[in-house]
Amino acid sequence: MAWYSARFNGWTSLAAPASMGLLCIAAALSGCSKSESPSSSTAASDASASGAAVASAAPAASAAGGKTKIGFSIATLNNAFFVGLKLGVEKGSKDQGFELVQTNANGDAQQQVNDANNLLSQGITALVLNPIDSKAIIPVVQKANQMNIPVFTLDRGSDGGKVTSFVASDNVALGATGAKWIADQLTKRYGSAKGNVVDLIGLVGTTAATDREKGFSDEIAKYPDIKVVARQEGAFDQEKSLNAMTSILQKFPQIDAVFGANDDNTVGAEKAIDNAGRYKPLGDKEHILVIGADGTAQALSAIRAGKQDATISQNPIEMAAKSLSFIADNAAGKSVPATYAWPTFLIDKSNIDSDETKKYGLWSLQVSQ
Repeated sequence: MAWYSARFNGWTSLAAPASMGLLCIAAALSGCSKSESPSSSTAASDASASGAAVASAAPAASAAGGKTKIGFSIATLNNAFFVGLKLGVEKGSKDQGFELVQTNANGDAQQQVNDANNLLSQGITALVLNPIDSKAIIPVVQKANQMNIPVFTLDRGSDGGKVTSFVASDNVALGATGAKWIADQLTKRYGSAKGNVVDLIGLVGTTAATDREKGFSDEIAKYPDIKVVARQEGAFDQEKSLNAMTSILQKFPQIDAVFGANDDNTVGAEKAIDNAGRYKPLGDKEHILVIGADGTAQALSAIRAGKQDATISQNPIEMAAKSLSFIADNAAGKSVPATYAWPTFLIDKSNIDSDETKKYGLWSLQVSQ
């Protein structure tokens, strides 16, 4: 696609049949070639852009009894996507025969550092991190390096230390997809790419938020008549996004589209639009276009109800399970990719119930909070 960059060349991506659905949808929305390789739209953003050193670690030793013991620190469980990651780690651990010890930092970066350091003291043979803050987690990664315990980062990266493998979606391309989709929809509405757009940024300090914002900003800048009238942190949080969008709606009487860095951002924005009496149904010239990311159950319901137009779905369950398979490979002395991209898939009202979407996987149907 137009936003493909050499920055992604070092990444391994999944070339599953489901990924072709993304290409077909993207082709319909943006006119890209059907012959394009999945890696050009789904290769994950290079961890080196965040300053992280990524390297293959020595095979992990087995814990007592010959069973590999894995430590897992997750950022939060207050978001369905992370519940999906947890399920994926548990699934992967079961599939690989690992012993799993896990902690939940509840959104507190210092608590995550404490939790991870505690995991390192429990005789683990590999550490899986889903960092809250890419800088705050560096000392943990470095300590694991000193202990010769391989580190695997999941969904979010680290800005320092040596990471054996980083599994994530291509968040730069994800942000660019959102921007390109908005430009295409505004072109359909006005005959050219123009209008007022709101950008609700993710949780500042995470690599996912940084990369999605880069992708969105770089792509939307290609359309000089599209004005980003407000950029505000939604922090991957519905309440914060509701408050942010409420203020933005009061300031700007004309808003054409909203990009939410995740679906919690967009759900918060949709509530604000409803509360302000600004909701108009799909097809109305005053309808505020809304696109998010992750493919949560709330987003899918909002798409069916016409409150949200699209989501760029990931699959945290399968993504996390893949990371655990790399731990097994690494422990067996096999090479593993330093960075691995799980493909994304754009879902809107036209394809939400399609076989293609089902093949990609509606992960949120497996998650309960």
